[in-house]
Amino acid sequence: MTFLARPADTALLRQIQRIVTNAFIIVGTVAVFAYVLLPFYWMLKSSLQTDLEIMKIPSVWFPTQLSFRSYARAMTIIPFARYITNSLFVSGVTTAVCTILASMAGYVLARHKFPGATVLLMLFLFTQLIPSITRVFPVYFMLQRLHLLNSYLGLTIAYVSFSLPYSVLMLQGYFRGSYPHELEEAALLDGCTWFSAFMRIVLPISIPGIIAVATYSFLGAWNDFLWASLLLNKGEMKTIQVGLRDFVGEFGVQGMNNFMAACAMTTIPAILLYGLGQKYIVQGMSAGAIKG
Repeated sequence: MTFLARPADTALLRQIQRIVTNAFIIVGTVAVFAYVLLPFYWMLKSSLQTDLEIMKIPSVWFPTQLSFRSYARAMTIIPFARYITNSLFVSGVTTAVCTILASMAGYVLARHKFPGATVLLMLFLFTQLIPSITRVFPVYFMLQRLHLLNSYLGLTIAYVSFSLPYSVLMLQGYFRGSYPHELEEAALLDGCTWFSAFMRIVLPISIPGIIAVATYSFLGAWNDFLWASLLLNKGEMKTIQVGLRDFVGEFGVQGMNNFMAACAMTTIPAILLYGLGQKYIVQGMSAGAIKG
């Protein structure tokens, strides 16, 4: 004997399933946000604590007294302004070079057919499969032979060599199908060269992809510690990431609030960059991934 579920029971079952699904989604989202934001909150909280409070065991979750002295001390304990300036310079040059080269190479690979184009794309993809740690000694000895150690030029070359392949792949996918190619063809019929059409037509309508690549290149150079510590040995040339290591080594746990204040100030450029171009970054990366 077959029993058919009543419509009321079916609707109730669907409602229960929807509630359970939404509950799992909410719990999962909260867990992910807590995992991502908790270290950042702990950094800010520690930077605002007094010297006595930060030494308490167990640590407190909320500072009882806010103190901004650690921010002032952080800028005097180490040459913070100089380290920040060094990082901004290297990251800015890396971003400019990588964005210019990647935009031109990505456009050629996307819109022009020539022998070896597929092989070149596969080589760019292959470089992303090689662990970066395996390239430490080859790159170091190459720069040593070129007498580029302890120079911003050598560090910039290293950064560009790591960021460029992925940037080319991203922009190649973006140029392939994120804008109507009829605009480009119309410009060619009007007498424009390929380069002129690229500069006047393609680049202005490809701002999201350009910003995504620029952000990727900047953050890669800004957050790097390995190559900056390996290639730069002069104290006045240190980037902020290497400077933070010296901070901890000299002052230890007693200066942890000062160290956290320096870390908080170090994250400001990256947060501002992402906040200002968030819409373009998402558009550029999604278009490059889908169209590629």
